[in-house]
Amino acid sequence: MSNKERAGAAASRRSVSADTVVDAFALARQGGVAQGTVPLVRLSRVVEGLPEQPAGEAGLVRWSVQGETGKGVARTAIASGQPLLHLHVQAHPVVICQRCNIPFAFAVDSRAVLQLVKSEDELDDDLSFDTQDPEDADLLPEKVVGSHRFDLLAQVEDELILSIPFVPKHPVCPGAQAEDGDAQHALATKRPSPFAVLEQLKRKD
Repeated sequence: MSNKERAGAAASRRSVSADTVVDAFALARQGGVAQGTVPLVRLSRVVEGLPEQPAGEAGLVRWSVQGETGKGVARTAIASGQPLLHLHVQAHPVVICQRCNIPFAFAVDSRAVLQLVKSEDELDDDLSFDTQDPEDADLLPEKVVGSHRFDLLAQVEDELILSIPFVPKHPVCPGAQAEDGDAQHALATKRPSPFAVLEQLKRKD
């Protein structure tokens, strides 16, 4: 490999954060890496219908893309030589709990494999892969039309939209544990132990 080729390969592996429009096929072929951050408020399709998002660090989306050429590994639906992009997205969008109506930050830590194809006709091509095993279904990549001017930020936005639940809910709503505890305490106060009642009946006899 010449010095020029080495420099080109090294440049393709450097992290980029400013320019999110790349040659997707070159990124995959060269095993390149792209990464960066973007404020949630800039992703209009994500924040549409959501409450106000925080500024600063709390309102950032962190993303990275790793290019790869498929090697046809067993138990995957990836053919040898297929251009791939491994996408990783992390964010904490503020959503409204549909149980208690209180806003909270929903943690997103999502990974996806994008299989690049050259035209929309290839999107519906059948994969010669048996997906009867539920575990194998997770290995299926998502087909996307690649290009020499591929918008990585659009893929980040799509992944975020898919990761945010349609009906978000707290794991445990604020105050729910205290209310449950109070109810159990009140129940215990109102209902004396059956053994205590039995003891009182014996004493009357």
